[in-house]
Order: sequence, then structure tokens, then C-alpha cells
Amino acid sequence: MEKEYKFVNVEKKGKISIIQLNRPEKKNALSEAMRAEIIDALNFLKEEKRIKAVIIYGGKEYFSAGFDRDEVQAVVQGKGDYQGFIESNHLFHKTIFEFPKLLIAAINGYALAGAFDLAIICHLRVASKGSLFGHPEIRFGACPLFFPYMTLVGRGKALEITLNTGTRETFLTAEDAYRLNIINKLVEKGEVLNEAINLAKQITQSPEYVVKQLLQVNNIFFDQVKTFDSEIDSILKSMTRILGL
Repeated sequence: MEKEYKFVNVEKKGKISIIQLNRPEKKNALSEAMRAEIIDALNFLKEEKRIKAVIIYGGKEYFSAGFDRDEVQAVVQGKGDYQGFIESNHLFHKTIFEFPKLLIAAINGYALAGAFDLAIICHLRVASKGSLFGHPEIRFGACPLFFPYMTLVGRGKALEITLNTGTRETFLTAEDAYRLNIINKLVEKGEVLNEAINLAKQITQSPEYVVKQLLQVNNIFFDQVKTFDSEIDSILKSMTRILGL
């Protein structure tokens, strides 16, 4: 049974499914409602036996501007439901962390803030030349993730990326991200989705249990979910003190 959503489109191409972000009026900003739809789509595709890989694709112009700024600012300023926001955020990241099938981010334009985190948490990333990555949310008091970056680029560079990519002048280019091994494939703008599909096809030609086992080993080696839980708990306690909640 096909599922329909308001903020994402789900398309199947043989053994591969594409979740395309679909909130163009907000540059695909990841609102709580949109994150809930992504969670639902991933949980649905996890149970679809014919689907062996999933691609998260923003579109031809941009991946996503990150979490919905209005929602985040309301929470940071103590005007929103902070506990609900954290729980939604946590479930979103944990669902991606624990997704048992190959998950690839296909990126054009830019992936900022929470969208940068989303791309990093996916198993692999394909991006077009000239794409931009950064954490502008740090400039208005929202804390980026740290651990997923450390697993890719090491502690020092991860700190630099999370602390010092807050403006367009300091954003990482796709070329820089490729040199840092953040991006797996760097292609021309019009080739991103096709390259992601080809990569998924190549990988899923191997026996399914081998792919699944390597993805599981990847999580065990980095102990990602446990570390992410600790990171979120630390951020929650700190922000609760700061906001006086």
C-alpha cells in the first residue's frame, strides 16, 4: 500500500525508495510535522521487504534549510514546548540512526543546521559541486550535534565544523566536505539523484544480509545511538537550566 504525505513524497524505483522533501515555500525546513512524516515513512519502508535502500532527496535547488527556525527560536526563547521539541528531535534522529537499510542523502544547493545533521547521520552522502553545509543555528543559541561529525572527521575538525560554520563565509563547500570525507560522491548538480540511485543499486547487488551486517557493525563500532542519547540528555539538561524550565 502506498502512503501519501503532506511534506514528503515517497517514490519507489525497484528496490530503492526515494523520500523527497516537499516544503518548498520554507526551503524544506524540517518542521515538527515534517519530521513526523519522515519518521513514519522510514518506519513504513523498514517493513517493506522489497525495499533494500532509501534515498533522502531535497530536490534540484536545495536539500533543506534545517529545522524550522520559527519553531526553534520559540523554544530557545522559552515560548514553545521545549520538552515536546526535544522528544520529537530525539525520535527523529534515533529513527535515522537505527534505520536498518542503506540510507543515502542526495544533496543539491545547501544542507544547513538540522539538515546538515540529517545528512551526516545517513550512511552515505552524494552532493553536487557548489553545495554548502553549515550550522547557522549556533548564532541564535541552538546547539548542533557533535558526535556524528567526530566519527567522520575527528574531534578537532568536528569542533571547528560545529562551532565555526555559522555564517555563509564559514560554511563548508561540497568540495571541502569531499576532501574531509564527509561527502562520498561529488558530482555535477544535475547528477545527484541519479548518482545516489546508482550507488544504492551497486551496493544492494550484494547479499542483503551482508549489507545489513555491515550497517549494524558500523553502529556498534561507533556506539552511535547510546552516544547520541547521552549527547541529547546533556543538551536537554543544559538548556533547561539556561531557560529556567
